[in-house]
Amino acid sequence: MADKLRDEITGNKKHATGDKPSFCVIGAGNGGLAMAGYLALHDFSVNIWTRDKDKMEALAAARGIEVEGKLKGFGELNKIDVDFKKSIENVDIIMVAIPANGHKEIGQKLVKYVKPGQTIVLNPGRTGGALELYNIFRKEGKIREDIIFAEAQTFLFVARKLGVHKVKIFDIKRSVPVSAVRSYKNPELINKLRIAFQQFTPASDVLHTSLGNIAVMFHPCVMLLNTGWVESDHGNFEYYLEGISPGVAKVLEYIDMERIKIAEAVGIRVPSLKDWLYFSYGSTGSDLYEAVQTTSAYKGIMAPSTTHHRYILEDVPMSLVPMSSLGHKFGIDTKYIDSIINIACCQQERNFWSEGRTVEDMGIKNFDLKLIRRLVAGEIV
Repeated sequence: MADKLRDEITGNKKHATGDKPSFCVIGAGNGGLAMAGYLALHDFSVNIWTRDKDKMEALAAARGIEVEGKLKGFGELNKIDVDFKKSIENVDIIMVAIPANGHKEIGQKLVKYVKPGQTIVLNPGRTGGALELYNIFRKEGKIREDIIFAEAQTFLFVARKLGVHKVKIFDIKRSVPVSAVRSYKNPELINKLRIAFQQFTPASDVLHTSLGNIAVMFHPCVMLLNTGWVESDHGNFEYYLEGISPGVAKVLEYIDMERIKIAEAVGIRVPSLKDWLYFSYGSTGSDLYEAVQTTSAYKGIMAPSTTHHRYILEDVPMSLVPMSSLGHKFGIDTKYIDSIINIACCQQERNFWSEGRTVEDMGIKNFDLKLIRRLVAGEIV
């Protein structure tokens, strides 16, 4: 089947893109389908790859992605190939849109095959994703001036997969910060991305994108505090508009304060959850609860039907654990963040502390703040 896919699909679709960059989207879940579908509908040459061969076969049979919601239409894909190397070869931008648990595995594939001139963007990096990717390349001696390693602060689309080749885009954020590990590359990064995505805006550096990680604030805590509702009603409630009650919003505000303190410890400022909702969606309110309730993009988004979900399985080890790791490194008390991690460990009967991303994975365990700032600026390798 793999040979048949390569023979039938490779190179079948050629866009007259001119100066448009070509893309490979890695991932075929909610995010991957939304991103690939969006690009295809805007007439960009886009390949897609996922390690799930059944999904690849279904996408190959469909030859593209059906999009509904904010955008409507059928986006024809350029290449659907189970061969990872062939999927990313000759593309300009590699958009990684998979759960952050898979970043290390994808990084170990990318380090083998990425060519000069290519740009890699984690969508999003969660906490420390781009630094971990950069560290993988650094360990292999593969850091090059003409390869960009970047991450988005959050995912651009609010979307849900409706089938293997069908996705609904509920909304597209107005602004999503993005940064390269070497921040002097940001003008080049933005120039490339904005041909397709006007919504990407330059962050100062990857410390801002990592500690501006907003999904981690909304996902694990809301899921854990609504466990009874999720398990008894199988997620039959609106996740944001009903799951974030005044009491839940208050807990979120305390966790968010710790995130902001960690950011201050590394010398940066990040927006609060309430401010972020305004910047991203134009939401207003006197407190976080009211701001969530005025976010129209959240209307109709139902809760997961189980707690065995990426909101916990991804966001705890790949967002909260590295945030706590950074906090501990710089002497910040993260008792509220740590409590959510510990409750998740109990509920899932897993040790997320050992599974999660740490300052060691990011390659900054032995760096003081001055060296970290020089690293993210690109002054040192």
